[in-house]
Amino acid sequence: MRAPLPRRVPRGMRSSRDELLGLRRYGNAMRRILGLDDDPHEARSALSARSQGMEYTESRPYSPGDDVRRIDWRVTARTGRAHTKLFRLEHCNDVYCLVDQRARMRFGTRAAFKSVAAAEIAALAGWAAAAGGDRFGALVAGTRHISIRTGAAQPAAMSLCAALATVGSIGDAGDTPIDRLAARAVEEADAGTRFIVISDFSDGEASVERAAKLLRGRGTLTLVWVFDPLEERLPLPGRYPLTDGRDDIVLDTAMAPVRDAHARDFAARRKRLQRCAALPGTRCHAVRTGAEVFTALERAFD
Repeated sequence: MRAPLPRRVPRGMRSSRDELLGLRRYGNAMRRILGLDDDPHEARSALSARSQGMEYTESRPYSPGDDVRRIDWRVTARTGRAHTKLFRLEHCNDVYCLVDQRARMRFGTRAAFKSVAAAEIAALAGWAAAAGGDRFGALVAGTRHISIRTGAAQPAAMSLCAALATVGSIGDAGDTPIDRLAARAVEEADAGTRFIVISDFSDGEASVERAAKLLRGRGTLTLVWVFDPLEERLPLPGRYPLTDGRDDIVLDTAMAPVRDAHARDFAARRKRLQRCAALPGTRCHAVRTGAEVFTALERAFD
């Protein structure tokens, strides 16, 4: 019989190093949820045959979004239908986490800022890697970017906890687009790496989809979408004061154009993630602030 999931709700406006270090006790539970014990040879990637650590397995009919550089011209000519080469990833125990701590993540109306929820999930990913003896690396994107070189998971996870507790200070820097962050992660990771990206994915559609394709071209991918209930649905019509700690605004939800634009933006973000989740070798989870994180992560994105 499977052990019940822990109950954990991230709380607060700043991440605490001690809290993040204490999440180590949940490493095994998080490992199961993230599927880190799955056979990496089951994950297929359309990387170039020249890439290290790749073995050609088969060709399949071309699908929209496949890299045209990987078309199998011999099979295409024989069948009269475009085919794409597939390659199997060499066994790789590396886990790499890209955690979004940019300014837009410092927002929340339920229990915690999005940045705090994302930090806890990232720390849990590190402890999950440590529980299985994997290697772990990370890129923390905030007011300054902190890179943690892939290596033994336990010290790397500890370094990540320390970085997450300091990166969220107020500042204007650190709004690098997510596709550029993904490109940096790809440069630092080996072929077959299991990437985990934790963000609100509020970047533009093209940037998010480029990021997903870049990372999928290097390994498998898990996307964790962190959002606040206010982003999902505006409160009853009224005037609501909001602040990011520096600037104050009033959100007038009585105006129909505001409500309509808000709903369209959230629906577009959901569809964007659905398209990314449909890529082979990609998983996606959605976590609302104020929710139990393990219960949310166990459910697949819909």
